[in-house]
Formats: sequence, C-alpha cells, structure tokens
Amino acid sequence: MASDEKSLGWLKPMLVQGWASIAFWMMFGLLLEGLIGYKIPAYLEDAQRRELFRLAHTHGTLLGLLLVIGALCAKNFALEIVKAPRVALRLGVVLMPLGFFLSGIRHTETDPGLAIWLVPVAALLIIWAAIAFVLALLKFNDEKGQ
Repeated sequence: MASDEKSLGWLKPMLVQGWASIAFWMMFGLLLEGLIGYKIPAYLEDAQRRELFRLAHTHGTLLGLLLVIGALCAKNFALEIVKAPRVALRLGVVLMPLGFFLSGIRHTETDPGLAIWLVPVAALLIIWAAIAFVLALLKFNDEKGQ
C-alpha cells in the first residue's frame, strides 16, 4: 500500500496543475470578453491578436482538462506512467497556450511572433505523453487477461 501511494504521488501535482490551468485560462477568457465588452481597440482592431488570444484561452482550458483526465485515468486504472511522458505532458500543457499568447502580444502584420514555435514543440510533447498513456492502458488490459 505504501509503495502504491508513493508511486502515485505524481497525481496530486498533475491535478493541481490541471485545475490551476483551467482557472487561469478561464479568467483569461473572461478578460477577453471584457476587452470585447469595453471595445478596446488594441484587441478589436487586430484580428490576428484576437485569434491567437482565443487559441491560448481555448487550448489552456482544454489542456488543463486533459491533465485532470490523465491523472484520474492513471489513478482509476493504477497506470504506471514513467516520469518523462508525465513531465512532457505537464510541460506541453504550459507551452502550447503560452506560445499562442506570446505570439499574439507581438507579431508582424501577417505572421505571428516567434513564440508560435512553442506550439508545435508542445504538440509533440503532448502527443508523446498521450501515446505513453495508451501503451499503459494496453498493458493494463493485457495484465488483466482481457
């Protein structure tokens, strides 16, 4: 029992990060609604900025949910996920919305800023972690004889 508790000790930080991400990016979405409501020109007159900020809000919120779901799956199925994919998932959840957000702050007329390169890196990290979760679930089914 003690080793189970120790081996699943990574769940709480993942849950905390997931819920914190949801809270933060939902507040950011509320801020965006306020910018629209008060008709702030720096936001309304820059279509690229609006799109990138919306992508940051959406991805940050949904990826926060992914962390929560991943932690709950790992707990319910007692999945053994090695540290590297867990760290990759947590890092990807931070980097993807951050890349959209930073690209929206400063960009040229036609292209997003250099920070947009954080997005594909984050996507690869998240995909790798998702594959690790799939493999752990398949291993779980094999061990149960299903």
